[in-house]
Amino acid sequence: MQIALIEGVILLVGLVVLSNIISHYLVDVPISLIQIAVGLVLALFFAVKIPLESDWFTLLFIAPLLYNDGVSFPKRQLWELKGPIIANAILLVFVATFVGGLFFHWLLPTIPLATALAFAAIMSPTDPIAVESIARRAKLPDYILHLVAGESLINDASGLIGFKYGVNATVSGVFHPQAAVLDFFYISIVGAIVGLLLAFLFRAGQTILLDHGISDVLLHTIVSLLIPFVVYLTAEEGFHASGVIAVVVAGIFASQRAVNFSAQPELRIVTQRTWQLVVYLLNGMVFLILGIELPVAFGEAVTDPGINTLNAVGIVIAMWLMLVAIRALWTYGAALLHSRRAAKNARPSWRTAILSGLSGVRGAISMAAVFSLPMTVAGGKPFPERALLLFIAAGVVILSLVMAAILLPILSPGSGLFRSRGSSVNTADEEADAAAASGQTIGFAQAQSYTYRVAITALESERRQDNQRAVLAIINDYERRLKQLRQPNGDKVSPLLGESLRLRIIGVQQERQALDHLWRQNLIQATTYQRNVALLHQREADYAAMLTNNYRIWRSAGRLIQLRYQQVRTRISASNNRNSAHPFFNEQLFVERELAKGAIKGISRVTKEPDFAETAISPQSIYEVITAYRGRIAQLKSLSAPRNNQLADQIKTLRQTALAAERSAVQELFEAGRITPEEATQLRQQINFAENLALSNRDDG
Repeated sequence: MQIALIEGVILLVGLVVLSNIISHYLVDVPISLIQIAVGLVLALFFAVKIPLESDWFTLLFIAPLLYNDGVSFPKRQLWELKGPIIANAILLVFVATFVGGLFFHWLLPTIPLATALAFAAIMSPTDPIAVESIARRAKLPDYILHLVAGESLINDASGLIGFKYGVNATVSGVFHPQAAVLDFFYISIVGAIVGLLLAFLFRAGQTILLDHGISDVLLHTIVSLLIPFVVYLTAEEGFHASGVIAVVVAGIFASQRAVNFSAQPELRIVTQRTWQLVVYLLNGMVFLILGIELPVAFGEAVTDPGINTLNAVGIVIAMWLMLVAIRALWTYGAALLHSRRAAKNARPSWRTAILSGLSGVRGAISMAAVFSLPMTVAGGKPFPERALLLFIAAGVVILSLVMAAILLPILSPGSGLFRSRGSSVNTADEEADAAAASGQTIGFAQAQSYTYRVAITALESERRQDNQRAVLAIINDYERRLKQLRQPNGDKVSPLLGESLRLRIIGVQQERQALDHLWRQNLIQATTYQRNVALLHQREADYAAMLTNNYRIWRSAGRLIQLRYQQVRTRISASNNRNSAHPFFNEQLFVERELAKGAIKGISRVTKEPDFAETAISPQSIYEVITAYRGRIAQLKSLSAPRNNQLADQIKTLRQTALAAERSAVQELFEAGRITPEEATQLRQQINFAENLALSNRDDG
């Protein structure tokens, strides 16, 4: 039966959900293969058909996916490697087109050379997110990883353009190389200009709306979803240029010149989450449609008496091997050239090149283009070997997915699983991701550290001016837990804790300078100055003792009691001041705020000095200490401000957000094979315990 559009959309969305549920149990199988299998079962046993038209498929699926790829690609690496990336996106596709096309024509002389070249061109592009995730799991060098990933972002356009001219030459029987080259530059350059201009206009329009107070979150989110469709249609229909290049360029520009969403954090968060959901669904639908269309691709070739199925399978394997070899040789050559330019004596690894070749997974973009092959050529004759081309294209796509899933873990133990676009909507920062990806498995403490970092990232994304104190309070709690994890059970101070202590000593020294400045400006009394000098001296001595592991709690009991007493006095005085009808100046509160501000400015200044690089203090330690000072400022401000009844509710809501992020991180680690089922269960139990504790505190309040 041929299902209607609405029923088809509902069915595909439901199957995307089902396939992702299945993937949580079959963690060793790429979710894309599960989705293809689900689509195949649907087509074989329920006779479901979804007519695949290249025009609407490219508009509805390829345009938004490529736009999102352009937005999400790391911009620093893209800019640093812009020359090699552009060269790879054009030259590598041309090499694969001509070498692979000649090889394909040699295997099947019945296929015209133009058709063979078109087929090789569309089989050359790789899935950008697949390359990025697989290559990162396979531990490729950063240069190769970013080069291959950046090239895969743009080579869809080159492949589609080469495919278009090859098919046109087959249909018309005429091919003019000079005209093709001129057209290539026209549609590429004009497509890039259209994408750039439209992205600029959209961003300018959104900025104008925000400046005029039109900050409706849903409105701006819908506008962001419309951008790739408008850009693609304008380039294709209005200027007869490449809509694919236009949406990629628009995505890159959109991330580089984004609207000032920092002033609209809710808008930024909702837009990001909405795009994650859209990409998640679209990518799943693409592979489901691919599975549904497989019987069409394979069926005609299998039932055609003029096609030998075994020979067709052999051609599939040969073409896949050829494409892997081309990419591996290209990667090896690029690495060799890079090492020579960098004056390095180490030669590139063939193993790395092979891993790079295997990571070049073909996707549904290639398959959709092959399905768009016309039925006839000029004169009404059937398109040459169309059924066989569908069979081989589907075979290469499936084989590249399967072999990547099988061979990459073998060649690179601990490399993890293949993930496609949208397979995980929750990601931590790069440092946390790198910590989770080191080695075959990670220990329980490392897994805890990773989940805490994911929670911190989620909290940072929720941070706004009105909830800053609540966010910083919870982040400080997570930072405290991270420090406990870093501290080993032995007698030595861990390196990371040592970094934090050395930086805190620098912070105390900057506080003393700020205090001296207040005293020289005659802004505080002598007793306040002397009392704070003594407190800062005690804190610095305590940090130094901790650094040398000579800190003893019982020796510092008096100083600790004195510090707590001073804090209680400040709080009581501030509370009385806040509730009084005639508020007065609280000098100690003023001093503590100014000292914290001075510490932040001083640490920022010191860490930028050339000599600081020799201390080898990590950016994460700097972030922790500065965040602690910011939390202190937010807390001190709240003491003198009117009581905020929303703070408790904000903390409870944000804790739920952090716990949800921790759960997603645990599932991500489990699916990637980084932790055992027992460790995953234990981590989930800890999260459940923390959630129950938070709920009980809410009830008590």
